[in-house]
Amino acid sequence: MAETVFTLADALNAQKALREAAGSAEEPLELVDVVGIGAEEIDLLQEQGKSWDEVASLIQNATGKTITGKEVEEAYANLEEDGDWEDD
Repeated sequence: MAETVFTLADALNAQKALREAAGSAEEPLELVDVVGIGAEEIDLLQEQGKSWDEVASLIQNATGKTITGKEVEEAYANLEEDGDWEDD
């Protein structure tokens, strides 16, 4: 039997449905959490020569939240310092 595979969008949709069914409030995330979720993609963008400001712009355009490249860079550095994210 083949293992069922989910995309990130699938997982987020499932979490939303479970949260709504349970009557739970939406969980707020800090920037460091969002950066942690996208750490691999941020790494790839950095390897492609994208600046922290460009990464911040992508996050800002996707979320509508005002953030700076410096804030993203600091959140990313905190992940590495805290050991929350490891380079594969």
